[in-house]
Amino acid sequence: MLPFCPNCGAKVASNASFCLICGTNLKTTGLPTSQVSMKEKGGFLEDSIADYFRRKGFDVQTRLEMRDRYDTSHEIDVLASKREAYATIQIAVECKNVGTPVDIKEIRNFHDKLSALGITKGISVSAGDFTADAESYARTVGIELWGAKALQDKLAELEIPQKDVIHDALPVNLTMISVLSPRHLRNSNVFSETMQLSYRPYYFVDYHCFSQHTVAGNSVLLESKGNVIIDGVTGQIVDSKTATGKEPALPKMGPYVECIGIQPRTITSANLPTKLPLSAMSQRIDSVRAKDVAKIELVKSLSLEYVYHTARTTSRKALKPKKKDVDILNVQLVKIPFVSATYRFRNYTYTRTSLASTGRLVLDQTASCVQCRNPPVLVCENCGGIACESHSKNCEICGKNLCTACAISKGIISKRYYCAEHGGRGSKQAAVQLKCKFCGAEMRYNEPFCPQCRKAQR
Repeated sequence: MLPFCPNCGAKVASNASFCLICGTNLKTTGLPTSQVSMKEKGGFLEDSIADYFRRKGFDVQTRLEMRDRYDTSHEIDVLASKREAYATIQIAVECKNVGTPVDIKEIRNFHDKLSALGITKGISVSAGDFTADAESYARTVGIELWGAKALQDKLAELEIPQKDVIHDALPVNLTMISVLSPRHLRNSNVFSETMQLSYRPYYFVDYHCFSQHTVAGNSVLLESKGNVIIDGVTGQIVDSKTATGKEPALPKMGPYVECIGIQPRTITSANLPTKLPLSAMSQRIDSVRAKDVAKIELVKSLSLEYVYHTARTTSRKALKPKKKDVDILNVQLVKIPFVSATYRFRNYTYTRTSLASTGRLVLDQTASCVQCRNPPVLVCENCGGIACESHSKNCEICGKNLCTACAISKGIISKRYYCAEHGGRGSKQAAVQLKCKFCGAEMRYNEPFCPQCRKAQR
């Protein structure tokens, strides 16, 4: 059987010393598989086979429900399709991540399924090999078998780095990259800028919740239909959109739902900006786990307060759906591109991140003054902090942009503000700039008269 990490469930090599996903030390923990459910093991294997065919240029669908000519439903673990000049090639794959050999019954059932759906090419994958009868029957009906050795060779190809190829990725809109520049700061040219393009995996999940309750003899329906978006790394719901019915108490209508209508594809380096460093993250949860997360969170966040009247009082009852009431209609893995720009000056560093497909900002550290929440207008050229109108000043002599924390004030009734260079007592340039209004003598302090003229006036 293929070994899996006991902490996160990701597949690992038999001689691996640590998990590449979560960093668990495998030398001390070993490689037990009992801590990962059979459903999750199957999901990991199916996703690995799907990745293999994607790298071969196929369009891949996983856990697909298909109906035959008699309207009977069949589930295909992995369906790989490729359009050629003469026809469209379809390959159906059935995955069995079990420790015992697959017998002839499983191969016969798989063959019957292919015949009913009209699919001519089938591959049966098993981590525990096949019985002799199963191998003989598969050769007769033309089904290809991938046992433990063949599976190990196929999955080894996935370890070959392909940093310039990203599957299931949304395209980058090059015109949207320019929106990151902080043009709302009038002296933003003082910043040094570095930019990076990164892809992060997300699951787009379509759901339908239908729950029926009986309260005081009345039938009450709780229904909701829409989409949730799950981070493929953390497993958390980051956005949602309700089409009809009750809205769940989830993050909703953020920037991620705008990507639902964009068609993912395979992205190569030729489709990406050459000047931006590229990085891509792998998903840490599979689609099976994404379905469970969606169901659990929808059950927790969907509720309806039903008010009903009796002969003596008015009562309220909170209605919640059960996990079985939530149907997952579709799960799609999509890798969303982000462009992050880092701006540095003096003591401060700011980051602005946008979705590279739509241009929507998801992180903006230049949106508010460092001393309050008001919109900033400039960068302090002394410390690098951004300041709003009420917390920004200009040096009386050189006009340097300053924040109130760095500006040096002089005077009591009519205050004037100076930078550290022109407001300090030991500044040579300040002594040249400041002169006595009576005799024109150069002074070291911001006062109208020199000491001699002040004595003469007295």
